Amino acid sequence: MLAVPALASASASATGTSRIPKPESTLGFVPCTDYKLATYEQIAEYYRKLDAASDRMKLMEIGRTSEGRPQLMAVVSSEKNLQEKNLRRYKDISVRLSQGDKLPDSVARNLAKEGKTIAWVDFGIHSTEVAGHQTAPQFAYDLVTSETPEAREVRDNVVTLLVPNVNPDGGTKVADWYRKNLGGPYQDAGFPELYQKYAGHDNNRDWYMFNLRETQNVGRQLFHEWLPQMMHNVHQTAVFPARISIPPYEDPLNPNINPQVVRGVNLIGDAMGQRLDREGKVGALARQSYDIWWNGGARTAPYYHNQIGILTETAHASATPRVYDPKDFPATFADGTSTSQPSVFYPSPWKGGEWHLSQSCAYIVSASWAMLRQASDDREGWLYGAYQMARDGARNGGSTTYVIPADQADFPTATKLVDKLRWNNIQVERALSSFTVDGRTYPAGSYVVREAQPYRAAVLDLLNPQVYPDRRLYPGGPLEPPYDITGYTLSFQMGVTVDKLDQAVRVNTASVDWPKAPAGTVTGAPRHSYALDPRVNDSSTAVNSLLAAGEQVWRSGGEVTTRTGKLPAGTFLVKADRGTGDRVTGLARQLGLSIAAVDAAPTGLSELKAPRIGLYDGFNNYDEGWTRYVLEQFKFGFQRLDNAGVRAGDLKSRFDTIVLPDATYNSMRNGRAAGSLPAEYTGGMTDAGVANLKTFVEAGGTVVTLNRAAQLPIQAFGVPVKDVSAGVEETTYNIPGSVLNLGTDANDPVASGFAPTTAAFVSDSPVFQVNEGAQGVSVAATWPTTNILKSGFLLGEDLIGGKPAVVTSKLGQGEVVMIGFKPQHRAQSHGTYRFLFNAMYLGGQG
Repeated sequence: MLAVPALASASASATGTSRIPKPESTLGFVPCTDYKLATYEQIAEYYRKLDAASDRMKLMEIGRTSEGRPQLMAVVSSEKNLQEKNLRRYKDISVRLSQGDKLPDSVARNLAKEGKTIAWVDFGIHSTEVAGHQTAPQFAYDLVTSETPEAREVRDNVVTLLVPNVNPDGGTKVADWYRKNLGGPYQDAGFPELYQKYAGHDNNRDWYMFNLRETQNVGRQLFHEWLPQMMHNVHQTAVFPARISIPPYEDPLNPNINPQVVRGVNLIGDAMGQRLDREGKVGALARQSYDIWWNGGARTAPYYHNQIGILTETAHASATPRVYDPKDFPATFADGTSTSQPSVFYPSPWKGGEWHLSQSCAYIVSASWAMLRQASDDREGWLYGAYQMARDGARNGGSTTYVIPADQADFPTATKLVDKLRWNNIQVERALSSFTVDGRTYPAGSYVVREAQPYRAAVLDLLNPQVYPDRRLYPGGPLEPPYDITGYTLSFQMGVTVDKLDQAVRVNTASVDWPKAPAGTVTGAPRHSYALDPRVNDSSTAVNSLLAAGEQVWRSGGEVTTRTGKLPAGTFLVKADRGTGDRVTGLARQLGLSIAAVDAAPTGLSELKAPRIGLYDGFNNYDEGWTRYVLEQFKFGFQRLDNAGVRAGDLKSRFDTIVLPDATYNSMRNGRAAGSLPAEYTGGMTDAGVANLKTFVEAGGTVVTLNRAAQLPIQAFGVPVKDVSAGVEETTYNIPGSVLNLGTDANDPVASGFAPTTAAFVSDSPVFQVNEGAQGVSVAATWPTTNILKSGFLLGEDLIGGKPAVVTSKLGQGEVVMIGFKPQHRAQSHGTYRFLFNAMYLGGQG
């Protein structure tokens, strides 16, 4: 049995602290003990007891999780600072300085002298990285009770915000799973399902979109309520064999980020490394793997809000101890740096040996205290720096204005874009009257975003294309692969027209708090039907509600003439019947839809039934989770279809449409190895299941594949389509996450409602080629031959240019729709949702 080292603690005995309960009094064991994991409920209970016992802590609920748990945040500081009047004052100072573009410099300096640094530490965003949320009880106890000079100074100078778990639902799921399997063959197998209801491990990719409740809860505190000057986001996947990955990070640097942010990240990272080595905690690694480019992570989104964002990745994400043999270490890290010899950013290599959860927790404790020490020592500097960045953002953007026109076809989605901007605390105005700029008249109700504002970096980053540099390992050498997504412009992803005007615009406006699409209208009392615009995403929401209510709906094969003008092919027509008008009017008002009467039946109508949708769930596929989220948002009825269900066959009796989210053919067919998990989680759909899917299509069903899932019909169904990217090295073809231009054919039913050109988010995507002479194949969308890249990075223009992007292939009586990207990417790509919606409707269309 391995010996268990004690968790390092900053606490010391002091008069008055004996009445404060230690974590083990609630948990039943010392935090971070081997083979022990506390649930979120246990940790929350301890935080409540600590709050009740100490006037150095105030506990608050910041919202509810996706599964309904209360999410907590603790505010820790000195007794004096936490007096209601004082705490309110320090919070107000933080907000005023962070939004203080209009503050006189003398006022800002005085506020910085008076205020307290607001510092944030969160735990447990990735639930399988267990050390973080297991550290949370002990760290809170130490911060509240320690009487060292350092701790007293931190409490005097800093207001620390502690979130014991960013994903409470997953914290309990993972702890319960480990406890259930402790001592058995699956003890260290890992939790087999999504531990966040929709996103699973992908929950750290929602921080400019704010789809998830947990992201909203935390984002409200970070970007609206407290606006901390710095934050530490705790993770646990260090670059092996390092014991912790810390800043400074790698290049490239996103040019929109203020230099003070970058300097602050580097400074705190160096302080973390220095403290760890002083305490004998070797193995801290910097300048590996993680960069400062992409927006949308919990530690990266703060950069665009003038906040210092720190991510650390500690080693050994398990409560099970282990011995690491240095003979198993790689000789070098990815960049060629030795893992055994000292170097500038790895000066104290770890030599291997025993490792325990308590050691991982101790590293997290030390890194967090290092940040708080910096927050305390330079309190005035951090506060004044926040003011400077807000001031400079407003000064530097005064000659640029973004207008979101109210007369674009899908204005309800444009309003959703504004909602995302407001979650980012970007200032938005609504025009109260029409205005004209350079000959273009914008109607009242258009949104106006001025680049001149405190979070200018966020405006620049979300509303402009990214230009990611072509980085090579050496001049003329192979590509240095990007760490993460390179292009993600939100207006492009959401398909929203945003006009960038190179001037300050004078217009009568009102500030927007939380936007709401204008109440929709119904024009005319139809003799035949009501027409819903296929260019509007929420037309599907209304149609799904109407179908569920028993209304009769058609889709048009061609253009439709309405009382207000013409609508394109694919228009939804709802039969005018008794009671229909009230339903249609209610949905129009609720969703902001403009619905018009149709007096004469158009030709080429196809009746639309609510398709019986099966959403394939091969376990722990976050693309399935995001797809599920989107379907729920737009009121699509569906059932989850697991591997056992696919293997059981008889699919046509249960489903009209089956959606295969992004996954490889091998992962769908083979699943997880037998014996690696309980039997219900292993085995995949097998060859028998693949054959059942083919039979489903041949019998008249529709299979829709997203991104790499096209491998299944290409390799197993015999469709006349190839993926010409298969086997191509990333040094030749590489789209790590970018937005590409896309041409569409609106005459194809899968592309109904699209303009001739749009944009699509692409990542690790196939490249289709239709076999010469193929029959029964249609192409709904094609990549252009030139000007392919819209935002981010693209290597392999010659391979993808001119190739089909969305292909439908007939098979027997049914069809397979292969969408060569993720049209619902992380519930961000609203602009391409309709490819998925249209494809699913094919299964219910007669």
